[in-house]
Amino acid sequence: MNPPDSVLVLRFSAIGDVVLTAPALEALRTAWPRTRILVAVKERFAHLLRHNPNVDEVVALRTREGPLGFARRLRAQRPGAILDLHDKIRSKLLRWQLLNVPAVVWHKRDLRDTVRVKLALRPYHASMRFADRYHAAVEELVGSRLPRGKLRYFLGPNDGDAADAVLRAHGIDPTQPLLGMSPGANWETKRWPAPRFAALARRALDAGLQVAVQGSESERALGQLIARDAPRTVDLCGKLDLPALGGFISRCSAFAANDSGPMHIARALGVPTLAIFGSTDPAMFEFGGHAVLFAGVECAPCSFSGRARCPHGHFRCMLELSEQRAWEALAPLLRAGRRLPLSA
Repeated sequence: MNPPDSVLVLRFSAIGDVVLTAPALEALRTAWPRTRILVAVKERFAHLLRHNPNVDEVVALRTREGPLGFARRLRAQRPGAILDLHDKIRSKLLRWQLLNVPAVVWHKRDLRDTVRVKLALRPYHASMRFADRYHAAVEELVGSRLPRGKLRYFLGPNDGDAADAVLRAHGIDPTQPLLGMSPGANWETKRWPAPRFAALARRALDAGLQVAVQGSESERALGQLIARDAPRTVDLCGKLDLPALGGFISRCSAFAANDSGPMHIARALGVPTLAIFGSTDPAMFEFGGHAVLFAGVECAPCSFSGRARCPHGHFRCMLELSEQRAWEALAPLLRAGRRLPLSA
């Protein structure tokens, strides 16, 4: 395809999935340097893209904005091509309302995988990294092979200051060694038990680090439990907005997190990351220079993005990951320094 004047990229949510578009956007910019790149995303996630130099404009889907009104706004941008990295009902409707615009849709996974894994008939083993699937869609759109972009997250000019203000208000010195923790995740089977995060926090505190726990408003109970069981841990759950979240993670010497959006932000910032996986497959992502905890029990990974409960009732994929094993993986990261950018 010849480079159009503008291309519209669709990826509405969630935090991790939006962060993971960075390599694809870089590849797209490399292929079409003069093309205006527009990205449509939910308003609450727009900050994740606003300072990316490979994005010319973020078109934010407003809260309660309907598909017809949003489609009118997108048509007014007169895109010459669409790259759909979402491929769910909302993006399908938008493509239908922009029928005359050439579109390429990313391939998420094979249908035969979807049915059997969702019914818990077999584990899911990713045949391709998530960001590589995005990249393949960019290559299909452009019509040629392209160098892969890097996984980077671009902070806003005030994100670090916003985080520092919150940290200092809670007795944390952002210039001193700090372990960040993110014990939450959207699905229960992606959550390493909070008491084990607390045990890991005690190890870090005994080693002389500051420790702060991050989470959403709905994850306050996790932060409270960890702060109670690991005295001197600072609970920041519900206290960091999205800009300050990135700033906070950037101040961390290392970051321990479940398979979640904050984990991907940490990798994209080059913060040494301990990623803890249970019901999902770490092979979907790259972890060079970081560390992964994965028990590898016979029934795992049992899902694409997590479940409300263990389908077998034992939750061994997380319960077999001990605090000792986590500390042995984390300790080298605390001495490692910033990591080089990844590709997925």
